[in-house]
Amino acid sequence: MMTNETAMQPAIADLFQRIIHLSDGTTGQNRLVYTPRWVAAQKALIAFAVAQDLSVSVDDYGTVYMDLPGRATAPAIATGSHMDTVVHGGQFDGLYGVLGGLQALLTLRDRHGQPHQTLRAISFSEEEGSRFPTTFSGSKHYARLADITGLTDDSGASFDTARITAVTQLQQLPGVTRQLPALPKSFTELHIEQGPRLITTGRTIGLVSAIVGQRRFTITVTGTANHAGTTPMNQRHDALQAAITLMSQLRVTAATAESQLTFTVGQLTVSPNTSNVIPGKVVFTVDCRHADDTVLGAFETAMRHLVNQTSAPGITASIIRWVHDKPAPLAAPLLAANRMLATQLGFDPVVMDSGAGHDSEIMSRVTPTTMIFVPSVNGISHAPNEYTAPEDLAACIKLLTASLFQQAY
Repeated sequence: MMTNETAMQPAIADLFQRIIHLSDGTTGQNRLVYTPRWVAAQKALIAFAVAQDLSVSVDDYGTVYMDLPGRATAPAIATGSHMDTVVHGGQFDGLYGVLGGLQALLTLRDRHGQPHQTLRAISFSEEEGSRFPTTFSGSKHYARLADITGLTDDSGASFDTARITAVTQLQQLPGVTRQLPALPKSFTELHIEQGPRLITTGRTIGLVSAIVGQRRFTITVTGTANHAGTTPMNQRHDALQAAITLMSQLRVTAATAESQLTFTVGQLTVSPNTSNVIPGKVVFTVDCRHADDTVLGAFETAMRHLVNQTSAPGITASIIRWVHDKPAPLAAPLLAANRMLATQLGFDPVVMDSGAGHDSEIMSRVTPTTMIFVPSVNGISHAPNEYTAPEDLAACIKLLTASLFQQAY
């Protein structure tokens, strides 16, 4: 728990506890966007920020902006992350970046007074894509890159209706302005690593040079469903057996392509999915990621070749690509500055790629952006037992505070 005062100021540690305890009675954190728990969490954050005399605004997607106004009329120096979680998520993913950024802002105000440039802490509405079939809708709206409409969740609830209902509650709170602020001069996201590299190497701080590109595919293998007991083995057109062979070939190809390429079969649907019927159709997904788009392109070419080879008498296979996110290099000058600051603070930072997507990927398209990673114990994230030691949490907040001071004062 982030209650240790070496990690967070008591008031913010208390806010953290109040937000994570909104999920009492459930497994892990479940703040899916626009649900009552999400609304309650954003309300608690807003009430705290208003009480701290920050200028608070909420845009029409429910992202919360908490400003410490500067003396100059200039774009803000921004930090933050997302409030939503995956289903049964961990306590730090997203929330740590929101509250760590808020603590850095308040620490600088208490130590140095009004900044030269406005400091902004952001709680993006949605990043995870856990409720509706979209991701990064909060940062995409702030970046003026895309607005979402016409979607429904698994229960049939409308994104548009849920958004309006939830956001109206936030925009009507005392001390809140309904506004989409101007884009910032820079954006820094504090986040848990969600992987094992820092914890394995015993490092405290990761500085992110790029967010990997990712491509996602759906592969369909079609055969013939038939009776499991009466169809001779040499006369079967078993879609599942063909799919298993193809998955194995794809995994071997990925393993030999490049050491940092990741390959995942994440969803698998077998039809008719009955114990005494030969499978007639299998649909599965492939997720592959790498920091070099040419590596991803070469693997896609090899994958399509293997899919085409799978087609045989009685068996057909097809592939559709539905995600093509290119690698997102982050701002090298900000990384270099943070590397120097980390060294001055006595840390030995490691420069690394991010294998997961983040709001920083979106923000990097419109403003210089950087990320600071903190270790995840055992590399665990998106799970209830996600944990980071308080001293590591404190270290990265300390670096963020120094970085924001350098930029805004």
